[in-house]
Amino acid sequence: MKTGFSEVLQENLLFWNMWNIAYAYDILEKDHEGYEAHFALLREMWDYCWMAVEAKHIDREEFVRVFGKTYPAEFDEEGKFIRSGNILHDTYDDLRETVLSEFCITLLVGGFSHIYDGVTSGRRYGVRAGELPIEVIHGIVTSNGLGDMFSDENVSLPIVQDELAAQARLLQELSQPQRMTIRDRHIYRNTVAMQSLRFIEQV
Repeated sequence: MKTGFSEVLQENLLFWNMWNIAYAYDILEKDHEGYEAHFALLREMWDYCWMAVEAKHIDREEFVRVFGKTYPAEFDEEGKFIRSGNILHDTYDDLRETVLSEFCITLLVGGFSHIYDGVTSGRRYGVRAGELPIEVIHGIVTSNGLGDMFSDENVSLPIVQDELAAQARLLQELSQPQRMTIRDRHIYRNTVAMQSLRFIEQV
């Protein structure tokens, strides 16, 4: 994947990152009861990024206005937020992997953090973005008592192989100029298989 990522055009980096965020975002969008304030902050960043993807332009001033409500994200050595200021910071350390909405919030905080760091620094970003949808699958598979996601048995699951194949195909496409929009947020992905996964919350 890293070899394929090196060929992605700079103008396509935001789409690549948003495509990888989309699975976790869709889950949270369907069920954010009790997390409305978290979702509102994440949705504003989501909406801005898709607008920028379609325009093929990031307005730095507007980007910082939207993302500046949450970032820069500062973490200590244990991965806890140092900077407080909104509900994403104040509750981040208490969010549980055993609750799907909370798990998705933590993944989205990390995903948007990489976008913020990349855009504000001007450096290439997203080399590890493809791990985010795999982590969502990992969390759901683990909740079903199927053991370690990265065991040979689970890595060979068709849904994992489908996702990896979709990523490889998209990386190839993004090595050329594209006109992607939010309608393409699951292009090449097996959405039927993704939607069939059921998370079992641990009590």
